[in-house]
Amino acid sequence: MTRIQDQATETLQTRSCFSTQTDPYRAGVELGAALAATNPEVIFLFASIHYEGSTELVEALFDELGREDVVLIGTSGDGFYEKDCVADCGVSALGINSGGAITWRLDWEPGVGANPFESTLRCIQRLKKDCAGSTPALYYLATDYRTDTSEIISALRDEADAPVVGGSAADDYAFERCFVYANGNVLTDSVAILAVDGPLTFEIIVAHHFQPTGRVGTITQNDATAIHEVDGVPALDFIERQLGKPLYAVDEVVLTFKLTREPGDTKHLIRSLRFPDGPSGNSVELFGGIEDCKHAQVCMVPPEQIVGEIQQVAQALHTLPFTPAAALAVSCAGRKWVLGDSIAREVADLVKGAPSLTALAGFPSYGEFGPVRGGDGYSNTSYHNMTFILIVLGDSIPLAPGADPRLG
Repeated sequence: MTRIQDQATETLQTRSCFSTQTDPYRAGVELGAALAATNPEVIFLFASIHYEGSTELVEALFDELGREDVVLIGTSGDGFYEKDCVADCGVSALGINSGGAITWRLDWEPGVGANPFESTLRCIQRLKKDCAGSTPALYYLATDYRTDTSEIISALRDEADAPVVGGSAADDYAFERCFVYANGNVLTDSVAILAVDGPLTFEIIVAHHFQPTGRVGTITQNDATAIHEVDGVPALDFIERQLGKPLYAVDEVVLTFKLTREPGDTKHLIRSLRFPDGPSGNSVELFGGIEDCKHAQVCMVPPEQIVGEIQQVAQALHTLPFTPAAALAVSCAGRKWVLGDSIAREVADLVKGAPSLTALAGFPSYGEFGPVRGGDGYSNTSYHNMTFILIVLGDSIPLAPGADPRLG
C-alpha cells in the first residue's frame, strides 16, 4: 500500500522500547513510562517466556499509562527484538498513535489447538462484522503454536479480505508452553487477530530463501503435522541419504523440507523440521501441516544466506514509495539458532539501512504468517518457516480532502 500523492497527510506517531527487568511488574512500568508520551492507541508486545505469562506485565504497563482502553496484542517469543536491543530475556513493545484516523479492532478465540479452522474463522468473522462493511487495510495475527497452522491458513483464505501478517508464539525452543496477549488477557490455546481499519501506509517484505539438497522424494506416510516415511523409508533415514552424513542434534535448526504437490511444482511450502525423538528416531515433526503436498526435498539454510537476505531487505527499504517510520519484525526462531550471537545483525542492518526507522519491535517465532508481494498486489497469506517478515509502516496518514488534522 503506497502513499496517495497530492493529498493532505498527518504524521503517524510511533515509539518502540524494551526492558530487561526480570520482574514482570517492573518491566511493565518501564514500558509504560517509555510509551506514555506517544499516548498510544495500540501496543504490540513481545515478551520472552521468562515472564511465564504473568498478567503483572500488562497490568503495570496499563497502570503507568493511566488508562486501560489501549488495544494490545502480542506473544511470548524466543527472546525479543527492539531497535536498540536484541536479547534472550526481556520484553519489547511498539506503540502507535494515529490521532484517531485508524480504528484498531481486536478479537480472540480459544480452542485453536483442537479446532484451528473454526477458531480462526469465528474470530475473523466477528472482526469483519465489527468493521460494518469497511475493508481493513491489514490484519495482524498471533496464535499458540500448538496447532495445525495449515487449518488457520485455510480459514484466512476463506474469510480474510485484507493481507494477514503475524506469527506463532514461542518459548525458547522448549516446546512446552507459550502465551498470546490480548488487551489485559494472557491466553493459551488461543488465536488473536487485530483488524487495522483506516488509511495505514505500509509494505510487507518477506525474506525466505533456501538451498535444496538431494533429490525429491515421495511422502509415503504422514499425519497432519508429521512425516513418518519418505520413499518408503523412515523420514530421518531419507534426510541422511540426501545429506550424505549422519544427523546430529545441531542439524535440527538448519534443515527444512520443501513440500510440493508434484516434483517440478513452482508453488511450494517450506517447513522447519523438529526431531521429536532426537536424531536416532524415525519421524520428522513439522512446524505446520503438509496440506495437500505429496513430495518433499531436503533444504538447508546456511548462516551467510540468512545474513545476506536481511541485507537485501535493508536495501529494499530505500526503494519504498514512502518514508519508513516504524516496523514490526517476525523472524523464525530457527534463524536465531543458526546465527547465534550474530542475530542482532537482523535489526542492526535494518536500522542502518533506513535512518528514518525510529521504532522497531518484534520476536523470534515458531512460524510466520504473511503474503508475498507480486505484480498484482499481495498474494493470499501463507504460513512460512525459516522466514523473516518485516511490516514497514509509513511516517504519515493520508487524510480525506478537507479533513481536519486529528493528532493532538
